[in-house]
Amino acid sequence: MEWILIIIWLSIINGGLGGQYVLNWMANQPQYTGGSKIDVSPGVMTWWRELSKLAWVVVAVVIEVSRGKKIKYLWPGSLSLATIIICAFTGVIENIGFFYLPRYYSPHIFAPYLNIYLAFLPFFGKFMFNAQIRKEHWIGISLVISGLAVPHFPWLFGFADNNPNALDFNAIIWIVIINSCLLSQQVLNNKTVQTAKEGVGPNALVLWREIWKMIFISSAIFIIPLVGSYLNVNVPEKISSADFEQRIVAKTTDDNIEYLNKFYAKSGDELVLSENVSDEDKANIKEIIQSVDYNRFFSLFDGSIIPNNWLPILFVIAAGLTGYIYSFGFFKLSRFAAHFWVPYTNVYLAFLPFIMLLFGKDVTIYQIGGAVVVTAGLMVGVMDYSKHKVEAIEKKN
Repeated sequence: MEWILIIIWLSIINGGLGGQYVLNWMANQPQYTGGSKIDVSPGVMTWWRELSKLAWVVVAVVIEVSRGKKIKYLWPGSLSLATIIICAFTGVIENIGFFYLPRYYSPHIFAPYLNIYLAFLPFFGKFMFNAQIRKEHWIGISLVISGLAVPHFPWLFGFADNNPNALDFNAIIWIVIINSCLLSQQVLNNKTVQTAKEGVGPNALVLWREIWKMIFISSAIFIIPLVGSYLNVNVPEKISSADFEQRIVAKTTDDNIEYLNKFYAKSGDELVLSENVSDEDKANIKEIIQSVDYNRFFSLFDGSIIPNNWLPILFVIAAGLTGYIYSFGFFKLSRFAAHFWVPYTNVYLAFLPFIMLLFGKDVTIYQIGGAVVVTAGLMVGVMDYSKHKVEAIEKKN
């Protein structure tokens, strides 16, 4: 019976995670949001997603309490709450990246790279829960690395002149950040459940996590734009010629470029802002440069939480529902050491290329093969469960 429940929840989590990737991607594609530019920053999308998740879990908790669950079982304890707060902080960072990447890449291209952290889970399981590391883990790691390389084969072996699967530096940075955040969350989810008081269920843990995520993302949306304004990040004193061409010229109109050229003079490999620029002209320069997301960090948090276009937010709210479902499932299964079951939550990776085919994306056989090999590698490490029974981690309160 235990295995039946685990399989059911793994199926639900896979559906929630797969749906999350597709919904996040659709929220960042103009063809699904009215055709105009997506004028909603990743930070604002994250704010609405977390508000949606908070609303769904509040409804779930209210139903639990109305059915007789005691209020005291909503308090997980100070130690468990401490891990929840850390998870909430890394979760906000991770979610901003999850809205940044789909703006520029199809999910089937970047999603496999966001799960590299799974290869390291067995070592954390050994360190924290004295879980055994077996030969299957090493085989799985080898398959993951091979699977990530497969989509690049045509370019690596000279069959193609360019590499459509190549990720730029910003994408690679976000992949490293997201992997680090996800790794910490899987380990800390185990600790959250392990240290929670008796009777505290998944809904209570999700509720506290979403409360703290709303605190963190609301603070970031309020504070970071103020810092950016104080530092004049969108009225830079100097811009390299390469950045000017790639980050501004390629993303705005000729009229705006002509306007900027009135105030920026070329000096060597840089464009330098003229002296004594009026406040009105600075405001216009700021508006132009801000509109092209010139400063890629501060642009993550730009914009009002009340957007001009509500269509992207509708996709985000739907993503909040799927996010609540899989978060509940993660806490439900976190009484088992993460490396025993988390790899199975990524079976959706093998199906993403086929889903993106339905959206008209140009998916290659190498991308499909790579996703399948990565998925197999993620699961191989737990294939000998018949020899090593999956047992709940020791409860510590």
